[in-house]
Amino acid sequence: MPERNVFSWTSMMGMYNVLGCYEEIVNLFYLMISERVRPDHFVFPKVFKACSELKDFRVGKDVYDYMISIEFEGNACVKRALLDMFIKCGRMEIATELFEEIEYKDVVMWNMMVSGYASRGDFDKALTCVKDMKLDGVLPDQVTWNSIITGYAQSGRLKEASKWFSQMNDSKDFKPNLVSWTALIAGHEQNGNSSQALHLFKQMLNQGVKPNSRTIASVISACTNLSMLQHGKEIHGYCIKKDGLRSDLMVGNSLVDFYAKCQCLDAARLEFDKIKQKDLVSWNTMLAGYAVKGSYEDAIKLLNEMEIQGVEPDTVTWNGLITGFTQNGQGETALEFFYRMNQADMDLNITSISGALAACTQVKDLKLGKKIHGYVIRHCIQLSTGVGSALISMYAACSCLKNSFSIFSQLSTRDIVIWNSILAAFVQSGQVIDALNLLRHMIFSNVKPDTVTIVSVLPACSKLAALRQGKEIHQFIIRHGLSVGSFVWNALIDMYGRCGAIQKSRKVFDLVPRKDLVSWNVMISVYGMHGFGMDAVNLFRRLRAMGLKPNHVTFTNLLSACSHSGLLDEGWKYFEMMKKEYNMEPAMEQYCCMVDLMARAGQFDETLDFIKKMPFEPNSAVWGSLLGACRIHCNPDLAEYAAGSSSAWPDQYNCLL
Repeated sequence: MPERNVFSWTSMMGMYNVLGCYEEIVNLFYLMISERVRPDHFVFPKVFKACSELKDFRVGKDVYDYMISIEFEGNACVKRALLDMFIKCGRMEIATELFEEIEYKDVVMWNMMVSGYASRGDFDKALTCVKDMKLDGVLPDQVTWNSIITGYAQSGRLKEASKWFSQMNDSKDFKPNLVSWTALIAGHEQNGNSSQALHLFKQMLNQGVKPNSRTIASVISACTNLSMLQHGKEIHGYCIKKDGLRSDLMVGNSLVDFYAKCQCLDAARLEFDKIKQKDLVSWNTMLAGYAVKGSYEDAIKLLNEMEIQGVEPDTVTWNGLITGFTQNGQGETALEFFYRMNQADMDLNITSISGALAACTQVKDLKLGKKIHGYVIRHCIQLSTGVGSALISMYAACSCLKNSFSIFSQLSTRDIVIWNSILAAFVQSGQVIDALNLLRHMIFSNVKPDTVTIVSVLPACSKLAALRQGKEIHQFIIRHGLSVGSFVWNALIDMYGRCGAIQKSRKVFDLVPRKDLVSWNVMISVYGMHGFGMDAVNLFRRLRAMGLKPNHVTFTNLLSACSHSGLLDEGWKYFEMMKKEYNMEPAMEQYCCMVDLMARAGQFDETLDFIKKMPFEPNSAVWGSLLGACRIHCNPDLAEYAAGSSSAWPDQYNCLL
């Protein structure tokens, strides 16, 4: 164009605004100024909006200063855009000054200030703003209420959000709309109250309010958090009926994440392939799903496909692979991706470091763990961010308890995660007395133990047969009303059993509201270790009557109980039941129990014949069981044969040799 007037520039900026190309709008503005074309009331709002979307305060302030320099006052539309720019760029102090200078303030401007304060969590100023708004003769509208509800919900203050929502619902002027419902639903989901989020969603549908993609994404995420596969599928079905929701990127990514975390990788991949315009979140979600499932080959194929498509992996990509394979117990694979991340010159963050340290803990790679520790020191990374607990666990797993305690001592602030890490480190290293002393120190430091703490220290009481300390911990659980899951109940059953309090162990077992298979296995083990074989058998019969299916651990504990009580016939019965009724091939542990059972009964010929017919080579545990029986029955000849049949003996058999 030989000549470009203000309308030409405005048209171009408007086109880029529709496309979301905000950097181009800024470039056009500077070019427009260089050609000495004076902006008008239509240009400045577009430029300020671009700065808002880009969160570029520097450019926004530059444009504002230019506007002042040409003595352009601007109309209400310009002032709204300017106010919005300062608020979204996080400069509430400048926005406040500008707002106070505006003589005629409309409801949109008031709502901007209310929303700005609420989004920052400054509710005193937000509510004061609502009062001043009324005094100024401007009535709050639905947007005002939604701004307060959204602010409270995002800040995790759900009671206040629900209170304002209820007041809005009781109002005669207007009712909660889609924005109100979505804010409350998303707030509950993001703050760990997924059940309430689903309940609100049901109420919303009953009120005839149709959800948007943000609502659906929050509800699907709630189903993901609760592992509610069927409910999530129903919401997926709802999306299929609504074309707009079905094709939405946010909804598609949420469905991929939902199916992946519910261990339905085929369904996750199907939804992933349906997304036409995949973003980086789509790829990262699917890769993380493969990692958590331990699907190495699928993860590699998808990573290669991602690079072919020209999508560059970012830090989130690598972190998802590292933490996912670590959660699956594949530490070596996780470290492989950690090396690849380093080769790509990606910056490590706290998640990367914690994930790599957890992998080092699994594979006991002290050398790499120390290198990562060095990186943490060089880059002045705070240990209190979760890296500290990861370092404590890594050093403890590598038998460097002094290093673990050194990390612990360096921390000026110690949260419950840090305390749990050091307690677990001492228990795992066999320093059980020190672990119990640390627990006392933890309580004196006004850090309240949680269920993880309890599960960590109860094994310490078991190893010391410290019944008094175990009872104190049990009383602590009751006094403080800790949320007791099955793992805590099972730890208590085991602790009382190992401390010889069998009746107390059984009493706790009977009190367990929802017994899982581990509960039954632990109680059978307790009876077995104390020679109450028939009690173990009777408990097993009750287990079967309840319709529960025993596993290998169940039969190991049961056969061990039969062995310690000399129940030869019962032992053979359940050994055969394992194969015939449950179609379970006995492992080395069950064969070892049978060897011990027959040898203790003095059936040495049958025992030797049984060992020869085993489907695998007998290990030291098998020969150790035979050797122990030889000592009981004073059979030195067979003992010499058993001793010579094993080339490597564990320490616990040295006394027998």
